[in-house]
Amino acid sequence: MWWVALLLAAVGSWWLVGTPDAAGGGGRRTGAIWFFGLGPVVVAAIVLAGAYRRVHERLRWPLLLIAAYLASAAWTLTLAATRGTLETTGDVPPGSAPPLTGRVLDALAGSGVNEALAAMLLCSAGALATPLVAVAVRSVSDELSARRLVPVLTLAAYALLGDNVEAIALALGAGMLAVAAVASEPGRPGLARLGLAVLCGLLLGAAALFGYSAILLAAGAVCVFFVRRRPLLNIATGLGFFVPLLAAQSAGLDWTEDLGAALQTGTGEHLYTEGLVAAVVVLLILGGPALVASLRSMRTTPAWPFLVAGGAAVMASVVAGLVSDRLEPGAWLPALPWLLVAGIAPARQGGPSVPTPLGLVAVGAGAACVVALLVAR
Repeated sequence: MWWVALLLAAVGSWWLVGTPDAAGGGGRRTGAIWFFGLGPVVVAAIVLAGAYRRVHERLRWPLLLIAAYLASAAWTLTLAATRGTLETTGDVPPGSAPPLTGRVLDALAGSGVNEALAAMLLCSAGALATPLVAVAVRSVSDELSARRLVPVLTLAAYALLGDNVEAIALALGAGMLAVAAVASEPGRPGLARLGLAVLCGLLLGAAALFGYSAILLAAGAVCVFFVRRRPLLNIATGLGFFVPLLAAQSAGLDWTEDLGAALQTGTGEHLYTEGLVAAVVVLLILGGPALVASLRSMRTTPAWPFLVAGGAAVMASVVAGLVSDRLEPGAWLPALPWLLVAGIAPARQGGPSVPTPLGLVAVGAGAACVVALLVAR
């Protein structure tokens, strides 16, 4: 069964990316005309049909995580193809992002990987966040809640940004919080718990090298450790966090210096009101109706530490964007899935989680398809 799914995913990726023709031209053209924008519609229809039949509540947990990753990757790839962004990975403006992101793009270009394949790799990396967030929610809440959240994450509108270089920070940040949740679980041996906490710090430091806002996700790990009374894990995580930063500094990448430079670059106009309004509008588009439902239920969800992490990262990014007069929604990507975790929160504190809100998921997915067509190259 699953080898068929993997084969279909490989064929679909080949179709999206294309191969150079015999005359030495570029890969197959992708863009808004690809299936007339029906690619993401087909993916959304399949996911929604499975969710309607509650397949995500019956599949074995490992199979559900595999299916969630494949569906999330297909959703992100088809949205990118509809927008036409599989034709290029885009340029990183100087001083706007950690330099490691530019190094990655340069390395991909220098290795002979065509731009479409590079974008596909970024989309595939970012899709790892869906099963990782589900693992984290399962740990701090319960398995049924995590299962019901999977369709919300799979068809999230923030996949519109999935081909950005911050997709690497998205995956690393999701892995960091998932490891933090697993490390602090009751009954885990102390040595294993410390080892996982160090891994949590390593992932946090690596994520910060690919996206400035990812460092604020540490607030979620601190809250999880606080709730489960594991203060020593904060120290182990902090020690692990500095390892990637020191390694990068030895390679000539000073994270703090680059962050200061990024905050100082801008037009100098500082249109705070207009920028704040634009940020709210873009955030609502990327979060979709599920974001509103999640924020309304934030007081009843046991996964509130993740809401704190996502909220802190987005707020810090917005403030930094207003200060530098350059709001970049792509910088919010590592934080966005964590703002949706309360979309299936119990109606009352301590109660059972609500079923997957298929109506909200469908409206959000439809809005993402429309936006992808409107901004198509």
